[in-house]
Amino acid sequence: MRIYNTATRGVEEFTTYVPRLARGYVCGITPYDHVHVGHGRVYVFFDMFRRYLEAVGYEVKLVINFTDVDDKIINRAREEFGQEAYKRWKEVPERYIAEFFEMSKRLYIKPASAYPRVTENVGDMVAWISALVEKGYAYVAPDGSVYFEVGKVPNYGVLSRQKIEELIAGARVEPEPGKRNPLDFALWKSWSHGEPWWESPWCPGRPGWHLECVVMSTKHLGVPFDFHGGGADLIFPHHENEIAIAKAYFGVDNFARYWIHVGYLTVRGEKMSKSLGNVITLKEVLSRYSGEALRLAYAMSHYRKPMEFSFELLDQAEDMVKTLYTAYDELSQAVADAGEEDREKLDYGRYVEAFYAALEDDFSTPQAVQQLYGLARYIISTVLHRVDKVSRQTALDLLTQYVKMADVLGVLERREVPKEVDEVVKALVEARARLRRERQYQLADYLRERLAGIGVELHDFGQRTYYTYKRRL
Repeated sequence: MRIYNTATRGVEEFTTYVPRLARGYVCGITPYDHVHVGHGRVYVFFDMFRRYLEAVGYEVKLVINFTDVDDKIINRAREEFGQEAYKRWKEVPERYIAEFFEMSKRLYIKPASAYPRVTENVGDMVAWISALVEKGYAYVAPDGSVYFEVGKVPNYGVLSRQKIEELIAGARVEPEPGKRNPLDFALWKSWSHGEPWWESPWCPGRPGWHLECVVMSTKHLGVPFDFHGGGADLIFPHHENEIAIAKAYFGVDNFARYWIHVGYLTVRGEKMSKSLGNVITLKEVLSRYSGEALRLAYAMSHYRKPMEFSFELLDQAEDMVKTLYTAYDELSQAVADAGEEDREKLDYGRYVEAFYAALEDDFSTPQAVQQLYGLARYIISTVLHRVDKVSRQTALDLLTQYVKMADVLGVLERREVPKEVDEVVKALVEARARLRRERQYQLADYLRERLAGIGVELHDFGQRTYYTYKRRL
């Protein structure tokens, strides 16, 4: 597989330091508000990436963090709890972390190997800061805050392709007392009244954002590890500063081999933001659409490009999900009608090959979705009509390949139907077939209508009838 590496600005062959083990870190949310569809795009992409790696034989160790103490969390706590915020601030991140897990479950995102939190790793961060001060890469300000000195790091700006001189000239950073350079960033923030704090050799306070991810990622994955990712908005300054810290601490040019970034999500042509009032939450979307429809909608845009979000796109994706389930349900039933030998050749291999070729080429999910959907249409329009002309083994092989492709994209996740339900539906379908043979068409139509009323859709192929279930939210 080849993947775009932000660090080199090129598409590269994906290889891992340890054969068949892929270790990756994705920057997680700052849990101070509802998770939105922009967040969802990032985590669904990395879930698909992880599923693909597993499908081709990798073990994947994926770590996603929570920045569970931050200015935004503290400000939200003050808005909600007033003077009690210093005691109750933890309720804010706990609430939105719980929502993150709920939305991840509804999006069929597989659990990460670890979900480290900043508040659980402050001791490690204090030790890192002490080492960086000792090495001469960090300094203590008069108020006890500790800053990283970016000018001490060779080639600062390598990830974002920016020069220190240009960054300083265009810096939008407010001067802070004790800073030597506008680009220097906090490793440790001194305590302010009403804020949570931890002990340190310099003053009570809390860690700075850029330090947190490099400490937690290397703690869980070692140095160097294989891929580091997040949204494109994290390239600068967050990921740039992580690289600078790792250079200073470990003496390595890059502590992650591949830097993978997911493009912006726009609504009516504008980047989603609170100031524009166009933020769409996952909770809102998933109350109206299936998680699989949203996954397909994300996949219909290449991960590196901006994605225009719309409910019309979700309507289209939901229709596609229905087709995917129709093909799965009815092919599963049709296997029993297959023959003993192949009297006709099925031409489904081209869809399978093109599906994996698309993902191997910088993870082109739009083409992969086309191939999966094309295979579903081929099953419905061709295979089901002449399944008796192919062997049962061929029909099973096709079903297996189809499910594997769907699993990579994280769809057909609701394919299992309770056995007792399926047995009742099957009995009713057989009863209808008997009525049709006996030319009791009015009663046969009545059974079709009753089945449709409970979400079971019938399709007749000559004397054979297959059925599909309407999956509900």
